[in-house]
Amino acid sequence: MTRSASAGQPVTFDSAATVSLDALSAISVSATTPGEITGPAVKVTVKVSNGSQQALDVSSAVVSVTAEDGTLGIPTTAGDPAPLEGVIAPGQSVTGSYVFMLDPAAGRGVLVTVNYAAAEPVAVFTGKVT
Repeated sequence: MTRSASAGQPVTFDSAATVSLDALSAISVSATTPGEITGPAVKVTVKVSNGSQQALDVSSAVVSVTAEDGTLGIPTTAGDPAPLEGVIAPGQSVTGSYVFMLDPAAGRGVLVTVNYAAAEPVAVFTGKVT
């Protein structure tokens, strides 16, 4: 199951989890470890809020970026990503960031998918990288 929204709108699921994109930004990253590439990238900041009465584990969250022309954003550890992790208590929220190589990045239309927990629905956002 998926729920779609524009990048500026939250997606709330039946589980009472709400997913939103806090930022969709063009950045330039520098390779620091073997296998990384220096160049333009997209930094995606994701917020997950737990509106339920149960703890919500986001340790298995998966985020992806695809440009509107079908080009896949390649995940990288460059650019200091800080993925979602841990358990969110009822009424609380957490923020995580992900970095994807995408050339060019600035001004590009993208599709961002967020699966906040294994076996849960997927939030699909469309927007432009700023």
